[in-house]
Amino acid sequence: MSPSRCLVLLLSSAVAAGAPGCKSVNALKTKAPDPGVNQGDWAVVRNANTRRALLYDQFQQRAIVTATYLSPPVREARTARLGEWLGWTQQELDARLKTEADEAAKYDDFLVALFTPDRRSNDLDSRESVWRLALRLDTGDEVVTHDATSIDVNATVANLFPYVSPFDVVYRVRFNRVAGGPLAERRFTLEIASALGKMELTFGDGAVGPERPEGALIP
Repeated sequence: MSPSRCLVLLLSSAVAAGAPGCKSVNALKTKAPDPGVNQGDWAVVRNANTRRALLYDQFQQRAIVTATYLSPPVREARTARLGEWLGWTQQELDARLKTEADEAAKYDDFLVALFTPDRRSNDLDSRESVWRLALRLDTGDEVVTHDATSIDVNATVANLFPYVSPFDVVYRVRFNRVAGGPLAERRFTLEIASALGKMELTFGDGAVGPERPEGALIP
């Protein structure tokens, strides 16, 4: 059978099912990620560590920020989910878990998706950023960072964090580990402030953060 004839048969589901000689039928079958992006332990842990804040000046929207705290349980659940999706061997899974544990021992990281109508104000990764990033702790102390790195929103990021919108810029925001015990066991606030206003995201309060449906525009 010629390649063109095989292609014609493949385009008709009724014919392709029994098309002789079309060896590529099975190769063209596709499957959505399993588990789905909003299913399983990863989705539960991710949502429990996600918060959103909206910044308005009366009726004018200034910014929207959504942040996921990458606590040790979040890192572990994310690694397990990637292992499921990508078919990692046990060796690959163990290596990634070790990397995540090493980073968690040194840093408190956040995945931050920021939208601003004025793209010039979406500059968390600039040393001259208009935004100040700080953690306010349950002890009353404050920790400030300038360590923000923009992240390419590839298929992995988009499916792990489906609240990310095409209009967001995504950053990894990093703080050195704070004194007084792991953040994952405490109540704290991530504060993002500028001349445009202040956004506060409180974690450790038992709330389940918002999730933007896949493909939805910013509300």
